[in-house]
Amino acid sequence: MSHGPRIALVGLASWDRLLLLDRFPPIGDQALVQRELSAPGGTTTNTAVALARLGARVRILSAVGDDVEGRLVRQALTAEGVDCSWMLERPGEPTDLATVLVTDDPPDRTILWHQGAQIVKGDRIDIAALFDHDLVVLDLPDLPLIRFLTDLPAHTAPQARLLGTMTYLADMPPADAFDLTLRHDAIVACERDLLTVTTEPDVDRAIAALQRAIRIANLRTAVVTRGGSGCLLVDAERVEAFPAIPVTPVDPTGAGDAFAAGIAYAMALRWPWPRAVRFANVVGGLATRALGAQTSLPSLAEAGRVLAAETAPDSSSVW
Repeated sequence: MSHGPRIALVGLASWDRLLLLDRFPPIGDQALVQRELSAPGGTTTNTAVALARLGARVRILSAVGDDVEGRLVRQALTAEGVDCSWMLERPGEPTDLATVLVTDDPPDRTILWHQGAQIVKGDRIDIAALFDHDLVVLDLPDLPLIRFLTDLPAHTAPQARLLGTMTYLADMPPADAFDLTLRHDAIVACERDLLTVTTEPDVDRAIAALQRAIRIANLRTAVVTRGGSGCLLVDAERVEAFPAIPVTPVDPTGAGDAFAAGIAYAMALRWPWPRAVRFANVVGGLATRALGAQTSLPSLAEAGRVLAAETAPDSSSVW
């Protein structure tokens, strides 16, 4: 049995249908499908599986439909060691589905989202048990539920620590999204979502806006991913860049979710932030080595070996 950190996640469970194309076709043109894969996916479930492979004790609060895909999602999570006892089944609803178009030259992907069953405000939630974890990861599209969950710790569980993502916040009205961002202890965002949420014209101004807000908000740290360029660590006083690991990417699907898992694992163990972001860069980078969001997620031992090699000769101070 794992003795790793206890991490709860609230968010989206999906099934993925991935099509590897020879190229992205222009509008009205065609492309060849070189390979097809149907597999578990979903931003939150990807992060949950990544955490389980790292050795965390993971529990997920999500929803699926009462269809074949829903059963497959639950079975796959259970096989990875994720506790699905909080997962709801929606009678008569389809499971959330993504059709993912992938090319390996250049390595990129486009997601077609078929929205299905989701966890929403009004669903039964064991709040005391949820906030009794070492860390809670919030990664969900329902604005009322995010507002509810980010408001509770200040009143009912001040010891709770929240990690959020901007994945779905970026689809909300900017004023709401920015307010909700500041309610987390830490946030993970890609550059595009950061620009959307802050409504700033460039990354430098977006980070400056975030730093001004951090000084008077609950939020203390933001980590901004930059794809193959690595990430930026942001707090009220600093912006520090950390390079990505060298990897030959096959499919970037789920790399951001794996990166979030690396941050979550490190936060739950209270690692120093430089060590946390280096580790997350490794987990996110290794996740791109094969088709499918969960196919090449690393174990803790593998991530540790890569991190040690990348930080040598001073690896003892990092890992």
